[in-house]
Amino acid sequence: MEPDESGRLAELLIETHESIGSVVDAVDLEIEVHADSAWQIRDVLGHIGTWDRVVARTLRAYRDGGEYVIPDYDEDAFNARDVLRQRELTSEQIYDEWKLAREEFVAAVRQIPPEFFPGDLVYPWGDESGTVAYLIETMAEHDVEHRDEIALAIGSGRR
Repeated sequence: MEPDESGRLAELLIETHESIGSVVDAVDLEIEVHADSAWQIRDVLGHIGTWDRVVARTLRAYRDGGEYVIPDYDEDAFNARDVLRQRELTSEQIYDEWKLAREEFVAAVRQIPPEFFPGDLVYPWGDESGTVAYLIETMAEHDVEHRDEIALAIGSGRR
């Protein structure tokens, strides 16, 4: 482990978040990204924000000697329920929540003591465990995948 693993991972999250921000800045957040689900940019941002909060909760539980796993987790159902719940919010509220959720996630990463990084924690989806670094790097990859999907949707002129 690097001496400041939490700092490295926090910076990774900040960088991927900023890269999404640079793609969505000054565009209509109601541009459709996924035709099959009718998810718009705002839905993808809300989805990322939800996962930021879930993983932050998992990290805080791990730090405190426990674990957090999403009860009765079914990926498709979980994601669909969350997007439906967020449809009650304005695009501006979704955008603000996306930013706040990342701040919460970064803070949770920074609060992990160095001796916890080589440890094994249960990931929030419950059927996998591993290191803190792997979980955070996986979430950063998740950001990049969604950023690229959003950029493609913007570039294709979808409405």
